[in-house]
Amino acid sequence: MNPRLLKLGRRLLAAFALGGALLVSGCGTTEPDNQSSRPWNSPKGWESGVPGMLYDRR
Repeated sequence: MNPRLLKLGRRLLAAFALGGALLVSGCGTTEPDNQSSRPWNSPKGWESGVPGMLYDRR
């Protein structure tokens, strides 16, 4: 078999293996100290409501 084709096949296999490892690995943690009191995706006070209707003071 052609040595250039074997080298290309090995490089493609290594690239797929590296890509799969990157997809499987995550950056999650189980540390309870890293939790905030408010979720990151909760709406802020100024993000909800009709513009000009700023009478809702909480």
